[in-house]
Amino acid sequence: MNGNGASQTKLKVVLIGDAAVGKTSLSVRFTEDKFGDNYRYTIGGSYCTRSLYVDNKKIMFQIWDTAGTERFKSIVPFYLRDADVAIVAYDITERNTFENINQWLRLLQESAPETIKCALVGNKCDLLEKRQVTTQEAHTFADEHGLYFLETSAKTGQNIQQLFMDIGSIFVGGLLKQHRHNSAITVTESGEPVTSGKCC
Repeated sequence: MNGNGASQTKLKVVLIGDAAVGKTSLSVRFTEDKFGDNYRYTIGGSYCTRSLYVDNKKIMFQIWDTAGTERFKSIVPFYLRDADVAIVAYDITERNTFENINQWLRLLQESAPETIKCALVGNKCDLLEKRQVTTQEAHTFADEHGLYFLETSAKTGQNIQQLFMDIGSIFVGGLLKQHRHNSAITVTESGEPVTSGKCC
């Protein structure tokens, strides 16, 4: 994160998670207030920005939407290396995308700065009849790993603004929890991140 004079703070936010969980839809809904049903898979990464006033401070969100496919996963660390916040997104209607969160947390531990903050986001919460991951289960997972948690719908816009307002609040009110490699996440020999202590 860096400032632009006294008037604006720049915040680098990186969206990670499996392909087709709605990462592009989340970023486009926030920055352009639009939604499309037929976005192509992101190749590498895409970039967009939007500024908001959070608690009377102007924050420019510099949002990097990264590819979730195995083919391009190897370049995700490039985007994470100087990130302020990571949003780990999953699809509430596809359980495997939730089960793969541990892999993304491990990537964060290996590639992101020690000061990275992390938000767990369950997208597509408008599709309640297709839900495969309960809110309580995800909330418990987030608590165990020291993550901020929110469910969103890029299609309807539900909680999108709230998500980024909350992310901005970390720098003016300390809302999001902070991941430190030696406390919040520990990777076992099997490669599974587990909680080893409370952070911040």
